[in-house]
Amino acid sequence: MNTLDEIRDWIAGQPQPVCAALTPFEVLDADAESGFIKLEFAPQPAFSNHFGNIQGGFAVAMLDVVISCAGFVKLRQWLPTVEIKCSFVAPARIGVCIGEGSVVRAGRSVVFLEGKLWGADGQLAAHATATAMARAV
Repeated sequence: MNTLDEIRDWIAGQPQPVCAALTPFEVLDADAESGFIKLEFAPQPAFSNHFGNIQGGFAVAMLDVVISCAGFVKLRQWLPTVEIKCSFVAPARIGVCIGEGSVVRAGRSVVFLEGKLWGADGQLAAHATATAMARAV
């Protein structure tokens, strides 16, 4: 059983791609055995659309972070996303947002994932399902 601090250290110890600077987050909760993670994203005013909410493409990017982290804590490898489908349920308010990701099923080469993003108002804003590619270890 891995502790939350160990999981935080795993993620913090990974090389950070340049794009990670756009979606800074803190790990609030995680479970390596099930492949679950809960992240708190720092406010990103630059993500604002014409209506003052998070533009959809940035919401998908945040969801991709959530599902990537879920896959990482479960399989201890970064998984390239093969496809992602996002449904926008409500406007994602600018501010601190919460994202949850989980591994739905992990096969030998394909992993199915799910992610949810809540806006700063606490309302579920977007839901995504994704497929990622795993490599044999």
